[in-house]
Amino acid sequence: MNRRLFIQLSGVSALSSVLPAAFATDASTGVFDITAEPGKANLVGPQFPATDVWTFNGQIPGSPIRVTRGQSVDATVQNALEVPTAVHWHGIRLPNAMDGVAGLTQPAIQPGKSFRYQFTPPDAGTFWYHSHVNAYEQIGRGLYGPLIIDEVSPPVVDRDIVWMIDDWRLLDDTSIRDDFGNGHDRSHAGRIGNVPTVNGRFRDIVKVQTGERIRLRLINASNARNFALSFGELNPSVIAIDGQAVTPLSANEPIIIGAAGRVDLILDMSGDPGAIMPVVDSFYRDSFELTKFVYDEKPLRESALQSAIALDPPQLPEPDLSKAIEHTVTIAGGAMGGLRRAKLDGEWMGLREIAQRGYVWAINDVVGNKLDMPPLIDTKQGTSIRLTIRNDTAFPHPMHLHGHHLKLLSIDSKSLPDARWVDSPLVMPEQTVELAFVADNPGDWLFHCHALEHHAAGLGSLVRIT
Repeated sequence: MNRRLFIQLSGVSALSSVLPAAFATDASTGVFDITAEPGKANLVGPQFPATDVWTFNGQIPGSPIRVTRGQSVDATVQNALEVPTAVHWHGIRLPNAMDGVAGLTQPAIQPGKSFRYQFTPPDAGTFWYHSHVNAYEQIGRGLYGPLIIDEVSPPVVDRDIVWMIDDWRLLDDTSIRDDFGNGHDRSHAGRIGNVPTVNGRFRDIVKVQTGERIRLRLINASNARNFALSFGELNPSVIAIDGQAVTPLSANEPIIIGAAGRVDLILDMSGDPGAIMPVVDSFYRDSFELTKFVYDEKPLRESALQSAIALDPPQLPEPDLSKAIEHTVTIAGGAMGGLRRAKLDGEWMGLREIAQRGYVWAINDVVGNKLDMPPLIDTKQGTSIRLTIRNDTAFPHPMHLHGHHLKLLSIDSKSLPDARWVDSPLVMPEQTVELAFVADNPGDWLFHCHALEHHAAGLGSLVRIT
């Protein structure tokens, strides 16, 4: 990874609004036209060249899709790229045919062609949409955007802000390093970039006012980077995880967001007028400033609001643990892993032979190299499933199940005090996570690691519901 550009940028800041003007949109009809197309983005500041990227509607992140819970989404995606693509609606419980996984739920959208997605989101929350064809490259080049489903009666805040957090692997000329899916990324931590951005900008300055209450929606759109964000002297309240409400949690420690994960926060801006407060990431060995809040000299109000905010509880089917069918998923492989052999295309092979074919990961000793592979779980609609995920590797894995949310029961046998529902739980090295869900959505659903290079290297499977 080229770190020199990051060092060059260490003193660079951009002063702008939190979201580009193009993020303003009229969602009254629920009809959206989205074009996947080449574009340019000034990721690192005006003193550097713009970067060639792939975009939805010419911007990074892509055009927002925002509706109210119960309102239909009617989105036509036109492909103006030279390669096939498709769009997955991450975290939405929708009909299988609308899930956007090319080769599984639909044919890929060929260059010059279009596909119409129609669904009605049943849940309010923070979600996102992204490519699901060669995702490690297409997302890595910018094919993603925010998908916000507002509550019918949203909580009262002064501002509702979306941060799509990403990291880019750039060369010194700010072009994207074209080494997608290389062997090191596939076998180690995935594609970790050297230029982190918020809404497509490096170290943006976010203007705030003393006494202001902000709902901050965090979306991790990176290929593989996980974040652990600290907000200085602020005491954020976590009100939702992966789009589903939680009993408000006081975040005294860094807020961890795995790749593809989302967290909603309430921030009461309590700093003094004129103060500067950095937001720092510390997930990996070296911490860095992701962005900073800059307080206006004029306060909005003299002191922060004292009233608590809580969202309506999730409206998800409750799994019956007394009758649940138990499944254990063991993740193995990667560098410094213990995988010695696994099944590839139904045949047992040694790790060396598997690696020669570009695969280094397995689930229950099966390499997930095809979308038409036998399912990991094959069950009837309405069945309660208790799912144990064991990470027997040296790397974290954000495990995403399409079309469903899972109730997080325990981490390393420690029960959680409050109910939490997730769609992309981050399973740390040598960690065991217990989850449960009702298999109520029929179809073949992808279950995979959202460190995208891991998925490409075998860390994926299917859940079949009939």
